[in-house]
Amino acid sequence: MNVGDLIRVVKNDMSLVLKEQGAKDNKFFDQFGIILSTHNYSRRWYRISLPAGTYFARGDSIEVIKKC
Repeated sequence: MNVGDLIRVVKNDMSLVLKEQGAKDNKFFDQFGIILSTHNYSRRWYRISLPAGTYFARGDSIEVIKKC
């Protein structure tokens, strides 16, 4: 997964997909968005932009729809 790829959130788990600012919510599930940046902690995390806002998502909670 690279910056600019079109993705879809496939896991409805608020511990794997975290809202960047504000209170936790689950409005991210089954939405399409774009990868903004990648972060390599103990696992690969991605900063993603969705219609519901900007989120941090763990790699196993999203799938690539179209590579950039």
